[in-house]
Amino acid sequence: MPSPYDIEQIENWASEFAETPAFSQLAPGDREAGTQVAAEFLRHACASEKVGPGEVGEAGARAALLEHLPTLGFPDDVRPRIPEIVALFLEALQAQGRLGGSLPSFVRVLAPAFRERCAAGGGLRVPPARNAAPSLGRNDPCPCGSGKKYKKCCGK
Repeated sequence: MPSPYDIEQIENWASEFAETPAFSQLAPGDREAGTQVAAEFLRHACASEKVGPGEVGEAGARAALLEHLPTLGFPDDVRPRIPEIVALFLEALQAQGRLGGSLPSFVRVLAPAFRERCAAGGGLRVPPARNAAPSLGRNDPCPCGSGKKYKKCCGK
């Protein structure tokens, strides 16, 4: 989990993304979700690698893009363009000298895998239903409190 300082820095970077020339390249519908996509991506990338926002690498980018972002409830019209939004955000960070490497092109390479994840069930993972109560066996004490085995009491 990123530190409170890192979280504040991530939020600042995401909000500053809205003032960059890269942000103006987004479609009007994508701009509404753009800063939220950027913040969620960077927050999860930092948490998965346990590094600060300026040190995110390919492993964190992969985890954030392919595991975390597909599970979030972004509008269906924005969802296919999330990799491009993230790539533009990373390019803006590079232009500001906050991030190095080739992460924007790496994210663009992962775009088909992201879209595939989103297409498979909408990308939303629903945990399996689990029975909260333990199962009752025939030789267990009867839940009615009689002291007999379940098979000799209420299990008949």
